[in-house]
Amino acid sequence: METFITDVLGFKEHRQGLYGTTSAYYGTVEQQGCLTLHLHMLLWIKGSLTPQQMRDKILQNDSAWNKKLTEWLENCHSGDFLTGTHAELQNL
Repeated sequence: METFITDVLGFKEHRQGLYGTTSAYYGTVEQQGCLTLHLHMLLWIKGSLTPQQMRDKILQNDSAWNKKLTEWLENCHSGDFLTGTHAELQNL
Protein backbone atom coordinates (compact mmCIF):
# COMPACT_ATOMS: atom_id res chain seq x y z
CA MET A 1 0.00 0.00 0.00
CA GLU A 2 2.88 2.35 0.67
CA THR A 3 4.07 1.84 -2.91
CA PHE A 4 0.58 2.62 -4.24
CA ILE A 5 0.34 5.77 -2.10
CA THR A 6 3.80 6.96 -3.11
CA ASP A 7 4.05 5.89 -6.75
CA VAL A 8 0.45 5.95 -8.02
CA LEU A 9 -1.01 8.73 -5.88
CA GLY A 10 2.24 10.72 -5.59
CA PHE A 11 1.13 11.69 -2.08
CA LYS A 12 4.30 11.31 -0.04
CA GLU A 13 6.39 12.85 -2.81
CA HIS A 14 4.12 15.92 -3.09
CA ARG A 15 3.66 15.49 -6.83
CA GLN A 16 0.76 14.85 -9.16
CA GLY A 17 -0.27 11.22 -9.20
CA LEU A 18 -2.22 9.13 -11.67
CA TYR A 19 -5.56 10.69 -10.66
CA GLY A 20 -4.28 14.24 -10.11
CA THR A 21 -2.87 15.86 -6.99
CA THR A 22 -4.05 13.90 -3.96
CA SER A 23 -4.85 16.26 -1.09
CA ALA A 24 -5.71 13.47 1.36
CA TYR A 25 -6.74 9.84 1.49
CA TYR A 26 -8.43 7.39 3.84
CA GLY A 27 -8.37 3.63 3.53
CA THR A 28 -9.53 0.64 5.50
CA VAL A 29 -8.63 -3.01 5.04
CA GLU A 30 -11.40 -5.59 4.94
CA GLN A 31 -11.20 -9.36 5.15
CA GLN A 32 -13.12 -11.39 2.58
CA GLY A 33 -14.81 -14.73 3.28
CA CYS A 34 -11.75 -16.67 2.05
CA LEU A 35 -9.57 -14.69 4.51
CA THR A 36 -7.87 -12.54 1.85
CA LEU A 37 -7.48 -8.84 2.55
CA HIS A 38 -8.51 -5.99 0.29
CA LEU A 39 -8.60 -2.23 0.61
CA HIS A 40 -11.37 0.34 0.33
CA MET A 41 -9.92 3.79 -0.24
CA LEU A 42 -11.34 7.30 -0.51
CA LEU A 43 -9.25 9.97 -2.24
CA TRP A 44 -9.53 13.73 -2.10
CA ILE A 45 -8.21 15.15 -5.38
CA LYS A 46 -7.19 18.82 -5.39
CA GLY A 47 -9.50 20.92 -7.55
CA SER A 48 -12.29 18.33 -7.66
CA LEU A 49 -15.91 19.06 -6.89
CA THR A 50 -16.95 18.96 -3.25
CA PRO A 51 -19.59 16.40 -2.21
CA GLN A 52 -22.15 19.23 -1.97
CA GLN A 53 -21.30 20.46 -5.49
CA MET A 54 -21.67 16.92 -6.85
CA ARG A 55 -25.02 16.53 -5.07
CA ASP A 56 -26.27 19.82 -6.51
CA LYS A 57 -25.24 18.80 -10.04
CA ILE A 58 -26.82 15.32 -9.68
CA LEU A 59 -30.12 16.88 -8.58
CA GLN A 60 -30.20 19.03 -11.74
CA ASN A 61 -31.77 16.38 -13.98
CA ASP A 62 -31.33 18.42 -17.14
CA SER A 63 -27.62 19.20 -16.72
CA ALA A 64 -25.04 17.93 -19.21
CA TRP A 65 -22.85 16.86 -16.26
CA ASN A 66 -25.65 14.69 -14.90
CA LYS A 67 -26.18 13.06 -18.30
CA LYS A 68 -22.43 12.35 -18.67
CA LEU A 69 -22.28 10.88 -15.15
CA THR A 70 -25.28 8.63 -15.79
CA GLU A 71 -23.84 7.46 -19.12
CA TRP A 72 -20.47 6.72 -17.49
CA LEU A 73 -22.07 4.75 -14.65
CA GLU A 74 -24.19 2.71 -17.06
CA ASN A 75 -21.11 1.89 -19.16
CA CYS A 76 -18.95 0.68 -16.31
CA HIS A 77 -21.52 -1.38 -14.42
CA SER A 78 -23.23 -4.43 -15.83
CA GLY A 79 -25.09 -7.37 -14.42
CA ASP A 80 -25.02 -10.76 -16.11
CA PHE A 81 -25.68 -12.96 -13.10
CA LEU A 82 -28.15 -15.39 -14.67
CA THR A 83 -28.84 -14.14 -18.16
CA GLY A 84 -25.57 -12.75 -19.51
CA THR A 85 -22.43 -14.22 -21.03
CA HIS A 86 -21.17 -15.70 -17.75
CA ALA A 87 -24.31 -17.82 -17.38
CA GLU A 88 -23.91 -19.04 -20.98
CA LEU A 89 -20.27 -20.03 -20.38
CA GLN A 90 -21.19 -22.03 -17.28
CA ASN A 91 -23.68 -24.12 -19.27
CA LEU A 92 -21.04 -25.31 -21.78
